[in-house]
Amino acid sequence: MAEAKSAERDLPGEMSAPTETSDAPGRVAVVIPCHDEASTIARVVQSFREALPDAEVVVVDNASTDDTAEDAARAGARVLHESRLGKGFALLTGFAAVPDADHVVMVDGDDTYPAACVNDLLQAARESNADVVIGTRHEAGSAGAFRPGHSLGNQLFIGLVRLLFGIRTRDLFSGYRVLSNRFLNTTPLVATGFDVEAEISVQAQVHGFQVIEIPVEYRAREGTSRSKLRTFHDGFHIAREIMILFRDYRPMAFFGTLCLLLMGASFWSGWLPIDDYVRTGLVHHLPRAVLAAALFILAALSLSLGVLLSSINRRSVELAALIRKRRR
Repeated sequence: MAEAKSAERDLPGEMSAPTETSDAPGRVAVVIPCHDEASTIARVVQSFREALPDAEVVVVDNASTDDTAEDAARAGARVLHESRLGKGFALLTGFAAVPDADHVVMVDGDDTYPAACVNDLLQAARESNADVVIGTRHEAGSAGAFRPGHSLGNQLFIGLVRLLFGIRTRDLFSGYRVLSNRFLNTTPLVATGFDVEAEISVQAQVHGFQVIEIPVEYRAREGTSRSKLRTFHDGFHIAREIMILFRDYRPMAFFGTLCLLLMGASFWSGWLPIDDYVRTGLVHHLPRAVLAAALFILAALSLSLGVLLSSINRRSVELAALIRKRRR
């Protein structure tokens, strides 16, 4: 096995003869973040162990109060514990635990995503050399799988990231993805909650990674399993994080837009004092004149910040590209 792998590295342009495991793109790990999923986690672990018998299945118990960890361990998973509550924290802990995997499958522990689709996602990653493969849910979701508020919020956020980043995705918050080792080792993921999926999509876009989408079945939850996503609370948090990413990765667009808004407010506040001065030679609306001047200064500062941060961001992108080149 070691000799075969060595030969593949020495002759990357040659195709090896197909074998029974030829569809498996190297070492694969499955990372499953869980919070109180005792009713489903054993079934999820077993199904992924059957679909990927050579893969390591890692369950990250995210401060569960039920038997999630025990059930996962009995089902054959490697169980890690993350006391900081949040899906992003759990995923980052799981990713750090499998540094040598060529591809990492991230999937929720609620048994809404079928393990039968995982080889399709991995095959797509191998054949297209994509760094992020997303299992999109909306084309094949079963009846009752989507809560109305969640489905509407997903569509609204899809429109927002398309406007801000140009990302054309059919499912921004799919929890079923395949991520390459290259993506995980060169991308600074910092999201702590349910915004982690959106961050992965945005980071892949701004850093130039190839992303493809594969439709997968999405099933309704069964038994006592309940969604942990709070529509308004988490929706606000996700919107805030998207705007932070927009500020950090599109600083010229962010601060340029802010500059235009401040400039418009400055002109609106200052037209009356200017009119006074033109007609009478005096300024009768002094407070509005002071406000207009202050807004104009803020607009200039915003534009300056945009230019400065855009230059810094470009250098960061160049550095990241050099790091990725050396890792190849």
